[in-house]
Amino acid sequence: MAVLVAMALVRGPHPAWAGVLAFAYLSPIGFLTAAAGWGVFQAARRSAARRRMPAAEADFLRGVAAEVEAGASIRQAVVAAADRAPALRLTRAVRSAAAGRPAEEVAAGLEQALPLNGRVAAAAYQLVTDTGARASAVFAGLAMRAAGAGDMARERRGLTAQARLSAWLVGGLPVAATVLLTVAGLGPDPAGAGGFLTVVGVGLVVAGGTVVWVMVARA
Repeated sequence: MAVLVAMALVRGPHPAWAGVLAFAYLSPIGFLTAAAGWGVFQAARRSAARRRMPAAEADFLRGVAAEVEAGASIRQAVVAAADRAPALRLTRAVRSAAAGRPAEEVAAGLEQALPLNGRVAAAAYQLVTDTGARASAVFAGLAMRAAGAGDMARERRGLTAQARLSAWLVGGLPVAATVLLTVAGLGPDPAGAGGFLTVVGVGLVVAGGTVVWVMVARA
């Protein structure tokens, strides 16, 4: 509650914050459950965005190669190809290229925006700008590299799907059932021995699920 009050004071007296404070005060368990659900939803969104990154990067690099092959300069190619990949944070690189800024600034923007080939693409942009080398083949090759990384990630997710599902079932169902029972008022008394055993059991389940997740990630 102290944290929520502090955040409300910092953010200003918005009606939404008053509703959040009232909900947390009237139903702490419900508030924590909603907060946990929101956190899971946001994590799933970020995970889905990361899965789309290789395809978006490949589309952008293919666009750069196609624009250069059609006769555009490397700067024009970067600006035009950015529309193909709105998921990438190419604003810095596009603005620098459109404004005619030094190649180092555009390259830095590309390195920041491309999670897979950022450093190589930045070096390629710098090389093409300095020497006038043929850029279409270089960026087409980088696009193939990004697409290959995406294919490998999909194959890895497919091969580990069973293990990840088992980890979610074994580790998630007991925790979810405990939370639902607690919210419904049917769970053990937190102040009694049952509450202590429940906390220990949930902790063991979370620890086991974490171990399985680490093992799958390393594999």
